[in-house]
Amino acid sequence: RDGTGNLVTGLKQCNERLQKCALAQDIDEDTIPYSEVAFRTLIALHCAASNRPFNIVNDKYYQLQVNMLHPGTKLPSDRTVQRDTLRLFQKISLHVKEYFLVGTFIIEFIYFYI
Repeated sequence: RDGTGNLVTGLKQCNERLQKCALAQDIDEDTIPYSEVAFRTLIALHCAASNRPFNIVNDKYYQLQVNMLHPGTKLPSDRTVQRDTLRLFQKISLHVKEYFLVGTFIIEFIYFYI
């Protein structure tokens, strides 16, 4: 497993909510149907996880690669990628905070009662 399970789950929920993908139930970790939301999410994750600059979307060869794989795809601006990455960080950080709050509570509970 490569740690994309939560991403796939989120994409399923997003696609169901937005009704952008009729095949949302067929998503697995290796195949994600195209939607603008999923594409922008993957670009933001790519930049964050791979330490890439937001302006990668302005790179001529990146644009050619995207167009080769999905002709006619409009890339978001580098400002949009930056905002999407920040939004993802804010949403994910809430889950991390909750995770550690629960963990801290358990540790304090165990410490208090032992």
